[in-house]
Amino acid sequence: LLQDPGLIFHPPLLYMGYVGFSVAFAFAIAALLSGRLDSAFTRFARPWTLAAWVFLTLGIVLGSAWAYYELGWGGWWFWDPVENASFMPWLAGT
Repeated sequence: LLQDPGLIFHPPLLYMGYVGFSVAFAFAIAALLSGRLDSAFTRFARPWTLAAWVFLTLGIVLGSAWAYYELGWGGWWFWDPVENASFMPWLAGT
């Protein structure tokens, strides 16, 4: 179960997505606190947000595919708390 090759990529992709969104959030808070919410903010935050979204998307897709064929649940998504914990940041980033 836990020796699947997909598990080499799935958790690190999710963590990179979470970290990327955290960095973008830190840029947003810094811009709001400094009062300088201008195009320079978006120049720094946009690449982090885009990369985080891509990593999180790939992590969710790989996790769903792994759960589909390894656990045999008969579907791709079941709205359990673990899936929702990765879906909510993705939805907010979208």
